[in-house]
Amino acid sequence: MTILMLSKFFYPHIGGVEKHVVEVSKQLIRKGHRIIVLTLKHDPKLPEIETSRGVKIIRLPYSESKWIIWKNLWQKRSLIKSVDIIHCHDIFFWYLPFKFLFPKKPIYTTFHGWEGDFPIPKKNILIRKLSEKLSWGNICVGDYIRKYYGTKPNYITYGAITLEPDGRRDRVLSECIFIGRLEKDTGIEKYLKALKAIKQKHDLKITFVGDGPYRSQARKIGPVTGMVKTIQPYLKKPAYIFASSYLTILEAMAAKRPVFALYQNPLKKYYLQQFPGARYMRISSSADELIKQFDNALKNPKKINQMIDKAYHFAQTQTWGKVTEKYLELWKL
Repeated sequence: MTILMLSKFFYPHIGGVEKHVVEVSKQLIRKGHRIIVLTLKHDPKLPEIETSRGVKIIRLPYSESKWIIWKNLWQKRSLIKSVDIIHCHDIFFWYLPFKFLFPKKPIYTTFHGWEGDFPIPKKNILIRKLSEKLSWGNICVGDYIRKYYGTKPNYITYGAITLEPDGRRDRVLSECIFIGRLEKDTGIEKYLKALKAIKQKHDLKITFVGDGPYRSQARKIGPVTGMVKTIQPYLKKPAYIFASSYLTILEAMAAKRPVFALYQNPLKKYYLQQFPGARYMRISSSADELIKQFDNALKNPKKINQMIDKAYHFAQTQTWGKVTEKYLELWKL
Protein backbone atom coordinates (compact mmCIF):
# COMPACT_ATOMS: atom_id res chain seq x y z
CA MET A 1 0.00 0.00 0.00
CA THR A 2 1.13 3.56 -0.66
CA ILE A 3 0.40 5.80 2.32
CA LEU A 4 0.62 9.58 2.19
CA MET A 5 1.30 11.31 5.52
CA LEU A 6 0.51 15.01 5.88
CA SER A 7 2.61 16.67 8.57
CA LYS A 8 3.25 20.40 8.98
CA PHE A 9 6.92 19.72 9.64
CA PHE A 10 9.06 16.62 9.20
CA TYR A 11 12.67 15.45 9.39
CA PRO A 12 15.08 17.12 9.91
CA HIS A 13 12.76 19.43 11.86
CA ILE A 14 12.74 18.56 15.58
CA GLY A 15 9.56 17.81 17.50
CA GLY A 16 7.30 15.15 18.97
CA VAL A 17 5.00 14.92 15.94
CA GLU A 18 7.98 14.67 13.61
CA LYS A 19 9.50 11.83 15.67
CA HIS A 20 6.15 10.03 15.78
CA VAL A 21 5.77 10.18 12.00
CA VAL A 22 9.37 9.09 11.44
CA GLU A 23 9.14 6.07 13.74
CA VAL A 24 5.73 4.89 12.49
CA SER A 25 6.90 5.31 8.89
CA LYS A 26 9.99 3.17 9.57
CA GLN A 27 7.82 0.42 10.99
CA LEU A 28 5.42 0.55 8.03
CA ILE A 29 8.28 0.39 5.53
CA ARG A 30 9.56 -2.76 7.26
CA LYS A 31 6.12 -4.27 6.67
CA GLY A 32 6.38 -3.57 2.95
CA HIS A 33 4.39 -0.36 2.63
CA ARG A 34 5.50 2.70 0.69
CA ILE A 35 5.47 5.95 2.67
CA ILE A 36 5.35 9.49 1.28
CA VAL A 37 5.38 12.52 3.59
CA LEU A 38 4.04 15.84 2.36
CA THR A 39 5.30 18.69 4.52
CA LEU A 40 6.46 22.32 4.57
CA LYS A 41 10.01 23.38 3.74
CA HIS A 42 10.96 24.84 7.13
CA ASP A 43 14.50 25.52 5.89
CA PRO A 44 14.95 27.05 2.41
CA LYS A 45 18.17 25.05 1.98
CA LEU A 46 16.28 21.75 2.04
CA PRO A 47 15.50 20.03 -1.27
CA GLU A 48 11.93 19.97 -2.53
CA ILE A 49 12.07 16.20 -2.91
CA GLU A 50 14.33 13.67 -1.23
CA THR A 51 14.29 10.19 0.24
CA SER A 52 15.43 9.64 3.82
CA ARG A 53 15.31 6.36 5.75
CA GLY A 54 13.15 4.93 2.99
CA VAL A 55 10.58 7.73 3.26
CA LYS A 56 9.94 9.91 0.22
CA ILE A 57 9.67 13.52 1.43
CA ILE A 58 7.95 16.18 -0.66
CA ARG A 59 8.24 19.71 0.70
CA LEU A 60 5.90 22.58 -0.12
CA PRO A 61 7.07 26.21 0.06
CA TYR A 62 6.73 27.43 3.64
CA SER A 63 3.57 29.43 4.34
CA GLU A 64 1.15 30.01 7.21
CA SER A 65 -1.66 30.90 4.80
CA LYS A 66 -4.17 28.13 4.25
CA TRP A 67 -4.97 29.58 0.83
CA ILE A 68 -1.36 29.32 -0.32
CA ILE A 69 -1.06 25.82 1.15
CA TRP A 70 -4.23 24.75 -0.66
CA LYS A 71 -2.90 26.28 -3.88
CA ASN A 72 0.39 24.38 -3.55
CA LEU A 73 -1.42 21.16 -2.67
CA TRP A 74 -3.63 21.57 -5.73
CA GLN A 75 -0.49 21.20 -7.81
CA LYS A 76 0.03 17.82 -6.06
CA ARG A 77 -3.51 16.57 -6.65
CA SER A 78 -2.33 13.80 -8.96
CA LEU A 79 -0.21 12.45 -6.10
CA ILE A 80 -3.14 12.68 -3.69
CA LYS A 81 -5.32 10.83 -6.19
CA SER A 82 -2.75 8.06 -6.73
CA VAL A 83 -2.10 6.96 -3.12
CA ASP A 84 -4.13 4.32 -1.29
CA ILE A 85 -4.46 6.02 2.10
CA ILE A 86 -3.98 9.55 3.39
CA HIS A 87 -3.21 10.21 7.05
CA CYS A 88 -3.14 13.72 8.51
CA HIS A 89 -1.15 14.57 11.61
CA ASP A 90 -3.20 17.36 13.23
CA ILE A 91 -3.47 19.39 10.00
CA PHE A 92 -6.67 17.98 8.52
CA PHE A 93 -7.52 21.45 7.15
CA TRP A 94 -4.78 20.92 4.54
CA TYR A 95 -6.87 18.14 3.05
CA LEU A 96 -10.30 19.78 3.44
CA PRO A 97 -10.86 20.79 -0.25
CA PHE A 98 -9.70 17.37 -1.45
CA LYS A 99 -12.18 15.60 0.82
CA PHE A 100 -14.88 16.77 -1.57
CA LEU A 101 -12.77 16.28 -4.70
CA PHE A 102 -11.97 12.66 -3.74
CA PRO A 103 -14.90 11.66 -1.49
CA LYS A 104 -14.06 7.94 -1.57
CA LYS A 105 -10.37 8.38 -0.73
CA PRO A 106 -9.58 6.86 2.73
CA ILE A 107 -8.56 9.75 4.98
CA TYR A 108 -7.57 9.46 8.65
CA THR A 109 -6.21 11.80 11.33
CA THR A 110 -3.93 11.60 14.35
CA PHE A 111 -4.56 14.29 16.93
CA HIS A 112 -1.24 14.93 18.67
CA GLY A 113 -1.63 17.82 21.04
CA TRP A 114 -3.28 21.01 22.17
CA GLU A 115 -2.63 24.57 21.04
CA GLY A 116 -1.38 25.81 24.43
CA ASP A 117 -4.41 27.92 25.38
CA PHE A 118 -6.55 27.02 28.38
CA PRO A 119 -9.51 27.05 28.53
CA ILE A 120 -9.44 25.75 24.97
CA PRO A 121 -11.04 28.28 22.59
CA LYS A 122 -14.35 27.06 21.14
CA LYS A 123 -12.95 27.63 17.65
CA ASN A 124 -10.20 25.09 18.27
CA ILE A 125 -12.69 22.51 19.53
CA LEU A 126 -14.93 23.10 16.50
CA ILE A 127 -12.00 22.58 14.12
CA ARG A 128 -11.14 19.31 15.87
CA LYS A 129 -14.75 18.08 15.69
CA LEU A 130 -14.92 18.91 11.99
CA SER A 131 -11.65 17.06 11.38
CA GLU A 132 -12.97 14.07 13.31
CA LYS A 133 -16.30 13.99 11.45
CA LEU A 134 -14.71 14.20 8.01
CA SER A 135 -12.05 11.57 8.76
CA TRP A 136 -12.70 7.87 8.38
CA GLY A 137 -11.16 7.32 11.81
CA ASN A 138 -8.65 8.80 14.21
CA ILE A 139 -5.91 8.16 16.75
CA CYS A 140 -5.51 10.42 19.78
CA VAL A 141 -2.17 10.87 21.49
CA GLY A 142 -3.51 10.97 25.03
CA ASP A 143 -6.97 10.46 26.54
CA TYR A 144 -7.14 14.17 27.44
CA ILE A 145 -8.09 14.86 23.79
CA ARG A 146 -11.28 12.86 24.28
CA LYS A 147 -12.11 14.70 27.50
CA TYR A 148 -11.23 18.28 26.52
CA TYR A 149 -12.00 18.30 22.79
CA GLY A 150 -14.90 15.86 22.81
CA THR A 151 -13.14 13.65 20.26
CA LYS A 152 -14.28 10.04 19.96
CA PRO A 153 -10.99 8.19 19.35
CA ASN A 154 -10.79 4.88 17.54
CA TYR A 155 -7.45 4.33 19.30
CA ILE A 156 -5.43 6.10 21.97
CA THR A 157 -1.64 6.04 22.16
CA TYR A 158 0.98 7.71 24.33
CA GLY A 159 3.98 7.34 22.07
CA ALA A 160 6.80 4.84 22.38
CA ILE A 161 10.53 4.24 22.64
CA THR A 162 13.10 2.42 20.57
CA LEU A 163 14.13 -0.62 22.60
CA GLU A 164 17.71 -0.74 23.79
CA PRO A 165 19.52 -3.55 25.61
CA ASP A 166 19.42 -3.35 29.39
CA GLY A 167 22.60 -2.27 31.06
CA ARG A 168 24.07 -0.39 33.96
CA ARG A 169 23.19 3.28 33.88
CA ASP A 170 25.21 5.23 36.41
CA ARG A 171 23.73 8.49 37.57
CA VAL A 172 25.63 11.66 38.40
CA LEU A 173 23.82 12.65 41.57
CA SER A 174 24.81 16.30 41.26
CA GLU A 175 23.10 16.83 37.87
CA CYS A 176 19.49 17.53 36.88
CA ILE A 177 18.00 18.24 33.47
CA PHE A 178 14.82 19.93 32.32
CA ILE A 179 13.76 18.73 28.87
CA GLY A 180 11.14 20.59 26.88
CA ARG A 181 10.18 23.83 25.22
CA LEU A 182 10.87 26.92 27.31
CA GLU A 183 7.38 28.28 26.74
CA LYS A 184 4.49 29.20 29.01
CA ASP A 185 2.23 26.30 27.98
CA THR A 186 4.78 23.78 29.33
CA GLY A 187 4.46 25.22 32.84
CA ILE A 188 7.97 26.62 32.55
CA GLU A 189 7.32 29.45 35.04
CA LYS A 190 6.61 26.93 37.82
CA TYR A 191 9.56 24.78 36.78
CA LEU A 192 11.91 27.76 36.91
CA LYS A 193 10.74 28.69 40.40
CA ALA A 194 11.21 25.12 41.63
CA LEU A 195 14.55 24.51 39.91
CA LYS A 196 16.01 27.75 41.19
CA ALA A 197 15.15 26.73 44.76
CA ILE A 198 16.40 23.15 44.24
CA LYS A 199 19.71 24.40 42.86
CA GLN A 200 20.27 26.75 45.77
CA LYS A 201 19.22 24.23 48.40
CA HIS A 202 21.17 21.22 47.10
CA ASP A 203 23.98 22.83 45.08
CA LEU A 204 23.06 20.93 41.92
CA LYS A 205 23.96 21.55 38.29
CA ILE A 206 20.81 22.12 36.24
CA THR A 207 20.76 22.08 32.43
CA PHE A 208 17.85 23.06 30.18
CA VAL A 209 17.53 20.98 27.02
CA GLY A 210 15.23 23.02 24.83
CA ASP A 211 14.58 26.56 23.72
CA GLY A 212 11.91 29.24 23.76
CA PRO A 213 10.92 32.68 25.06
CA TYR A 214 12.03 31.84 28.62
CA ARG A 215 15.60 31.10 27.54
CA SER A 216 17.08 34.13 29.31
CA GLN A 217 15.31 33.28 32.60
CA ALA A 218 16.50 29.67 32.37
CA ARG A 219 20.11 30.74 31.75
CA LYS A 220 20.15 32.45 35.15
CA ILE A 221 19.76 28.96 36.67
CA GLY A 222 21.86 26.84 34.32
CA PRO A 223 23.08 26.35 30.73
CA VAL A 224 20.54 26.12 27.89
CA THR A 225 21.37 23.81 24.99
CA GLY A 226 18.74 25.02 22.54
CA MET A 227 16.78 22.52 20.48
CA VAL A 228 18.62 19.23 19.95
CA LYS A 229 18.17 16.44 17.40
CA THR A 230 18.01 13.77 20.08
CA ILE A 231 17.84 13.83 23.87
CA GLN A 232 19.62 10.50 24.26
CA PRO A 233 23.09 11.97 25.03
CA TYR A 234 21.54 14.12 27.76
CA LEU A 235 19.98 11.12 29.49
CA LYS A 236 23.30 9.33 30.11
CA LYS A 237 24.47 11.18 33.21
CA PRO A 238 21.89 13.18 35.17
CA ALA A 239 20.27 11.76 38.28
CA TYR A 240 16.93 13.48 37.81
CA ILE A 241 14.81 14.50 34.83
CA PHE A 242 12.15 17.22 34.80
CA ALA A 243 9.77 16.84 31.86
CA SER A 244 6.07 16.79 31.04
CA SER A 245 5.63 15.38 27.52
CA TYR A 246 4.85 11.73 26.85
CA LEU A 247 7.78 10.94 24.55
CA THR A 248 10.36 12.60 26.79
CA ILE A 249 8.96 10.88 29.89
CA LEU A 250 9.09 7.48 28.18
CA GLU A 251 12.66 7.99 26.97
CA ALA A 252 13.76 9.09 30.44
CA MET A 253 12.12 6.03 31.99
CA ALA A 254 13.83 3.79 29.44
CA ALA A 255 17.15 5.39 30.41
CA LYS A 256 16.46 4.55 34.06
CA ARG A 257 16.08 8.15 35.13
CA PRO A 258 13.49 9.27 37.70
CA VAL A 259 10.98 11.72 36.22
CA PHE A 260 9.43 14.74 37.92
CA ALA A 261 6.61 16.65 36.23
CA LEU A 262 4.20 19.39 37.17
CA TYR A 263 0.98 20.75 35.70
CA GLN A 264 -0.29 24.30 35.44
CA ASN A 265 -3.97 23.76 34.58
CA PRO A 266 -6.66 21.01 34.72
CA LEU A 267 -5.93 19.85 31.16
CA LYS A 268 -2.26 19.24 31.89
CA LYS A 269 -3.19 17.57 35.17
CA TYR A 270 -5.41 15.11 33.32
CA TYR A 271 -2.74 14.73 30.62
CA LEU A 272 -0.18 13.58 33.18
CA GLN A 273 -2.39 11.64 35.59
CA GLN A 274 -4.03 9.57 32.81
CA PHE A 275 -0.65 8.59 31.37
CA PRO A 276 -0.33 4.80 31.93
CA GLY A 277 3.10 5.27 33.50
CA ALA A 278 1.97 8.01 35.91
CA ARG A 279 2.45 5.74 38.94
CA TYR A 280 6.14 5.43 38.09
CA MET A 281 6.95 9.15 38.25
CA ARG A 282 6.35 12.12 40.52
CA ILE A 283 3.63 14.60 39.50
CA SER A 284 3.01 17.88 41.28
CA SER A 285 0.66 20.85 41.00
CA SER A 286 2.99 23.63 42.09
CA ALA A 287 6.62 24.63 42.44
CA ASP A 288 6.44 24.13 46.20
CA GLU A 289 5.05 20.61 45.82
CA LEU A 290 7.73 19.76 43.26
CA ILE A 291 10.44 20.96 45.64
CA LYS A 292 8.97 18.82 48.41
CA GLN A 293 8.80 15.74 46.18
CA PHE A 294 12.40 16.27 45.11
CA ASP A 295 13.55 16.61 48.73
CA ASN A 296 11.76 13.37 49.60
CA ALA A 297 13.47 11.62 46.69
CA LEU A 298 16.88 12.61 48.02
CA LYS A 299 15.95 11.31 51.47
CA ASN A 300 14.59 8.00 50.16
CA PRO A 301 16.97 6.70 47.46
CA LYS A 302 15.78 3.10 47.92
CA LYS A 303 12.19 4.06 47.15
CA ILE A 304 13.25 6.10 44.12
CA ASN A 305 15.36 3.20 42.80
CA GLN A 306 12.33 0.92 43.06
CA MET A 307 10.30 3.47 41.09
CA ILE A 308 13.07 3.67 38.46
CA ASP A 309 13.05 -0.11 37.96
CA LYS A 310 9.25 -0.24 37.60
CA ALA A 311 9.29 2.71 35.21
CA TYR A 312 12.00 1.04 33.12
CA HIS A 313 10.02 -2.19 32.75
CA PHE A 314 6.89 -0.22 31.87
CA ALA A 315 8.74 1.81 29.23
CA GLN A 316 10.05 -1.38 27.61
CA THR A 317 6.46 -2.38 26.80
CA GLN A 318 5.81 0.87 24.90
CA THR A 319 7.19 0.15 21.43
CA TRP A 320 6.74 1.80 18.06
CA GLY A 321 5.69 -1.59 16.75
CA LYS A 322 2.64 -1.49 19.02
CA VAL A 323 1.83 2.07 17.98
CA THR A 324 2.07 1.07 14.32
CA GLU A 325 -0.33 -1.84 14.89
CA LYS A 326 -2.96 0.73 15.90
CA TYR A 327 -2.50 2.45 12.54
CA LEU A 328 -2.82 -0.83 10.66
CA GLU A 329 -5.94 -1.75 12.62
CA LEU A 330 -7.40 1.70 11.99
CA TRP A 331 -6.78 1.32 8.26
CA LYS A 332 -8.01 -2.29 8.39
CA LEU A 333 -4.80 -3.57 6.79
